[in-house]
Amino acid sequence: MKHALEPGPQALLELVKQATPPEAEIVSLAWAFEDEDYNIAVVMPDTIDRLTARQIEDRLIDAVLDWDAAHHTFTLCKVWQQHEMTRAGVL
Repeated sequence: MKHALEPGPQALLELVKQATPPEAEIVSLAWAFEDEDYNIAVVMPDTIDRLTARQIEDRLIDAVLDWDAAHHTFTLCKVWQQHEMTRAGVL
């Protein structure tokens, strides 16, 4: 069941932005899948392939794990294609 979240702190959003390509749009989502404190979407063009998306997510895991360890939080950060976010009504 999804529950409401506070927006991700600006410093966390900047950290995510630094770990992503320039064309990425960083969106702090207002809902959670499980028990995370923050849910951040990295929205990429529909032309991104699965391998590239996975590589971006790998970089994000390292950055977000360090943030979470330092702040005692749990952050979900996932790469989405533009059409997925549009279809979900997020963008």
